[in-house]
Amino acid sequence: MPPSYSAAVALLFASIRATTAENPQEIVEQAAAKMQADWAAAPGFAFVQRDVTTAKGVTTSRTHQVFMIAGSDYYMPIAIDDKPLAEDQRKQELQRLRQEVERRQKETPEQAARRSAQYRKIRDQNGVLLREFTQALDFTAAVEETVDGRIAYVFDAHPRANYHPPNRTAKILSGMQGRLWIDKETCHWLKAEAEALKPVSVFGIFARISPGTRMELEMTPVTDSFWFASRFVLQLKLSVLWHKTVKTEETTYRDYRPAADALRQALAEPD
Repeated sequence: MPPSYSAAVALLFASIRATTAENPQEIVEQAAAKMQADWAAAPGFAFVQRDVTTAKGVTTSRTHQVFMIAGSDYYMPIAIDDKPLAEDQRKQELQRLRQEVERRQKETPEQAARRSAQYRKIRDQNGVLLREFTQALDFTAAVEETVDGRIAYVFDAHPRANYHPPNRTAKILSGMQGRLWIDKETCHWLKAEAEALKPVSVFGIFARISPGTRMELEMTPVTDSFWFASRFVLQLKLSVLWHKTVKTEETTYRDYRPAADALRQALAEPD
């Protein structure tokens, strides 16, 4: 083999090794720990949330400013089908926000505790897929990719044979394969994708997640320490009592700000 050709082959293999994660499981576990820290920190921030739903050929969207008030969230409408509320409607929503703040300030400790507990319960249910993603799947390293200008480890994910989901929501992951992008510099999640490979029963024979169900998650840095969701897509193919339903929900998140500052600014707006 000519020396120049040998050198080129050696350089190629060195490049491949350099762009492949050395210890996939260790990197995935580190990233999972950071994801949990990000998830725990998120209630400290307000944000704008846009929900787009497509079902039976009809697409609708709703946009809210999401505040945290005394231990639970509050969704204030700001646009419908991407049309901002009229000025009189916007003022009405600001008045409702002020009234809700006053109502919560007057709650008894027991009332406030029940409200906060209900918020945490719903949030825990929503977060189970994030917590269980790295438990339900085995990861193998692929080559690196650049995502939004950031170098990322890429891991292919396959169902883990001995996975036992802790609840009905996590059971969805038992029939999925996916891919995970982890920022090489910070070890935060950049993206995650998963797709159902086989039917998964979520209510016995009465409701099944069908193959083709997909989930996509994208993350963005919000502070030097925390990354939060910027986009989540769920394309749900569901069979309920032998009736098939296809529904797509896309949620985007933007304008993250410290919760107290965002609420203070909104309450200071003129009537």
